[in-house]
Amino acid sequence: MKRFILFYFLIISISINSQTISGIVVSDESDRLPKTLIVNMASDQKVYSNELGEFSINAKSGDELRFVRENYEREKVIVNNNYYLTIRLTKIPEEIEEVKIINKRLVESQEEKLRTDIGLPKGPEKPREKPANAVDDIVKPLIRIPPMVNVQAIYDVFSGKSRRLRRLYKYEDLQEGLAWIQNNVDLEYFAKAGISPEKFNDFLMFSLKDEKVLMYMKAKNIGGLTVSLDNHIGAYLEKIGKK
Repeated sequence: MKRFILFYFLIISISINSQTISGIVVSDESDRLPKTLIVNMASDQKVYSNELGEFSINAKSGDELRFVRENYEREKVIVNNNYYLTIRLTKIPEEIEEVKIINKRLVESQEEKLRTDIGLPKGPEKPREKPANAVDDIVKPLIRIPPMVNVQAIYDVFSGKSRRLRRLYKYEDLQEGLAWIQNNVDLEYFAKAGISPEKFNDFLMFSLKDEKVLMYMKAKNIGGLTVSLDNHIGAYLEKIGKK
């Protein structure tokens, strides 16, 4: 009888402390958002919203739920007595290329005006040298009428200079991308998943074999990057022997 009473109170305690949180994920315009990653940071349980933006996840009072979707800002909620949540995600503004060009020209003109006004010389420009391409810079000029011989391009290709430049630019872009990720990604999220900060760079290099991760890094899309990286956590932990 005592065991039965103990078991009964244990079940009651679990049911009180644990509950199913349901809800819906929508945009600022109230459009339903499928494929949103929902993470219980306390239990590390992960679910995705369905095609209607609906989700259900186990949680207890005080747990932190995080909502991540590509092209949207992250959102977090602390669970209380509200069993049904409506989560609104704000879309990250996307500048079209024309707007980027206009903004760049505006900034450049403002910088030029400031330099003129205060009498400062224009800073030195260091544009990247374009690596020669065998087809575009050697073959195509040769089959034109009249044919042209690009001696410098021939030298750059056959001496290996073009290949070295491409490797250098790839390395520089990678380092810039890694620095951007370190400054913008939520390291606590990955630490709770089992990837310590000192292992995070190694995890990134492991994940960058995925073209999708590389694409989101280049686009500086933190929402898409977080979702894509999340898909590689299990494989990485297995690789380093944590699972």
